[in-house]
Amino acid sequence: MRFSAFFALIFSLVAASPATGQESAGQSALPQIPKMRLPDQAMPLRYALELTLVPGEEGFSGVVDIDLRLKAGTRLLWINGSGLAIDAASVVAGGVTYAAQARPEPEDFVALAFGREIPAGPATLRIRFKGSYAVKEIRQIEAGEWYAFTQFEAINARRAFPCFDEPRWKTPWRIALKVKREHVAVGNTPVLSEHDLGDGFKLVRFAETKPLPTYLVAVGAGPFDVLDGGKAGKNGTALRYLVPRGRAQDARYAREITPGILARLENYFGSPYPFEKLDSLAIPATVSFGAMENPGLVTYAGNILLARPADETIRFKQRYASLASHELAHQWFGNLVTMAWWDDLWLNESFATWMAGKIVDELYPEWQWRVRRVAERARAMDADALASARRIRQPVESRNDLSNAFNSIAYEKGASVLAMFESWITVLISTLQFL
Repeated sequence: MRFSAFFALIFSLVAASPATGQESAGQSALPQIPKMRLPDQAMPLRYALELTLVPGEEGFSGVVDIDLRLKAGTRLLWINGSGLAIDAASVVAGGVTYAAQARPEPEDFVALAFGREIPAGPATLRIRFKGSYAVKEIRQIEAGEWYAFTQFEAINARRAFPCFDEPRWKTPWRIALKVKREHVAVGNTPVLSEHDLGDGFKLVRFAETKPLPTYLVAVGAGPFDVLDGGKAGKNGTALRYLVPRGRAQDARYAREITPGILARLENYFGSPYPFEKLDSLAIPATVSFGAMENPGLVTYAGNILLARPADETIRFKQRYASLASHELAHQWFGNLVTMAWWDDLWLNESFATWMAGKIVDELYPEWQWRVRRVAERARAMDADALASARRIRQPVESRNDLSNAFNSIAYEKGASVLAMFESWITVLISTLQFL
């Protein structure tokens, strides 16, 4: 029996719950540095982001325009930014330009101070900035060639551009990448246009995204090989696999089974894949994650997505099938419907973990995936028995809280609770049928 609509309703009700603990708009002029969350003084409505990405260099640059609505007049506006050099910042409101003095704080925040008060209402914030490829997972060398890609979950978007870096703010994005002429540029949406700039570079513009939070924005640039995966799903979604040069054929297994995963998810949810395309990008080596569910541009550690024929073992196949099912389930749970704050992260991860088990069971019944799910439940119970065990829905009030949110309690325990609830509903409905 399918309960997708029921679970989607639960998810939407909880994820849409109002954020708490926010400062009021009237406090926005106070100079105190925010602790974890931005004060509730402005609402971002749309982003236009242009980045210059040359993976072989040490840094990158860009400009971002953020359409927003100021909830009250202010002379001080807080945004997220970390490790960025702000070259210039200004706000245009009511046809008047207000120049800003940017004051980067030690971590996470940038204060924009204005010489006079900006009135409440619609405005556009423009910031020119520079950043550094300081994290290994966003710039790597493979076979002597450099590649750049992004991993923004949970709060790393602020390392790439100034923004309102909280999941409650979902907005459309217009993204453009200035890259070397010979490089492939990729983003969440299909390419809208390419313009040769005549200086060895080209400007690649992507179609505007559906509303996305900052942590799901994704881009990449480099000498990728692209393997065409055909089309799949109810809407004939285009599938591609972007891999380091010379390794296109090593994505053979992913190309073979991903359409079946997508079709089964669509069938379960009763709705088509909700985004315009589905690219899978291989990152040569990852440190803190195995895969990431960015809409339209799912990223995987290279050893999860790629294998030469001799290395295409049963373990490799099981790992890819499970992780791909998990990340693609996120396209509905997390991407289409998104949590308001990180204390509801467990909803993202437990729903995706629970759903992945179902998909793998359907794809490969001979793997007896339910046995693995029992083992996962046992691991979660072991973690849950510790005196230090956290709740499934744990308050997130600091960076440490956020780091601790990604564990077996959120994934395996959450998935086990959902499976238990599903079983209970199944028994209840079966019983009622006999009354």
